[in-house]
Amino acid sequence: MKKLLTLVMLLVSFSVFGDTQISWEDLQKNIDSWVKGPVSLLLTPQEKDVYKKLKTPEEKMQFIKIFWARRDPILRTRENEFKEEFYRRVDYVNQNFTEEKTPGWETARGQVYIAFGPPQREEKRLLADSSRPALLWVYNSIKSDALPANEAILFLWRDFKYVVAPPNPNPGDAFGAAQRQLESNLRYQTIPNVIAEAFSDVASANVVDEKKDYRDLLYSVKSTERFGLAGIQFEPHLNDHEVQIEMKAENIPIYDDGQKVFAELQFQQQLKRGDVVVAGNQHTASYSWDQKAFEDQKQINVTLPKLDAPSGEYELWITVQDRISNVSETRKLPVNW
Repeated sequence: MKKLLTLVMLLVSFSVFGDTQISWEDLQKNIDSWVKGPVSLLLTPQEKDVYKKLKTPEEKMQFIKIFWARRDPILRTRENEFKEEFYRRVDYVNQNFTEEKTPGWETARGQVYIAFGPPQREEKRLLADSSRPALLWVYNSIKSDALPANEAILFLWRDFKYVVAPPNPNPGDAFGAAQRQLESNLRYQTIPNVIAEAFSDVASANVVDEKKDYRDLLYSVKSTERFGLAGIQFEPHLNDHEVQIEMKAENIPIYDDGQKVFAELQFQQQLKRGDVVVAGNQHTASYSWDQKAFEDQKQINVTLPKLDAPSGEYELWITVQDRISNVSETRKLPVNW
């Protein structure tokens, strides 16, 4: 007997997201820009090799899902604390370490902060012939054999940007010497090799669940083949001002991590008069099935809470959005309230 999964949604908040659909080509570009952005500081060498072998947006979206799951430190919580801390650091460096037109995460200070976190101690010192102070960041412990405990990282101003000086056993006594050495060297590295090696070590140490790997992804991606080509297919029904959404199992944008099948969806309804939104709400939902349960799944039904609005003629916009790819589908119904 096939089971029918019914979900009654509670109103949580109101916000607006557009009904513009992302094309398959644009989706491919967005995913590739993700892997070239701040997340590139977290990718292990193995993950970089895996990603290069992926061809389709479906495979790459699956990669992203597994990527974060491998770094989730507390499985019993709904949030991924590592992911939240990572983006908090990215926001911080973009706000505080931007240099000219270079976003904070691409600067030397930004990359050190994202990889190692905030320093336990910071010191500034003005140097002769330098428009910016030298910065010393001291870390009690870094998860890398490339750097000693109590490592001190020295940032010096060169060519309108901060660069990392080559590690010095006692940089606190050699600010000026390091500055003069850097200025005399026409060829220098913004991030020395030993620091880049430590970045790689820390990226590997961030993986807390190595059992979640990309082996199955390299052989077979079991995402719905239609997904993204024709939007998200669903049927809305209105009964006494209450919206019910039906989605057949074969039309659900699903992902497969090799153990479970899952979907991350957002449902929204907006009651409009012209361009004015009179009432609306949205809700996010996470679904997870084992392989056998999903094979028995016929469809999902979602009931959205009633909207409170004055009597009159409106247009009801109902949107279902996949939270992983941002692909969405909107249906518009004329209604009498």
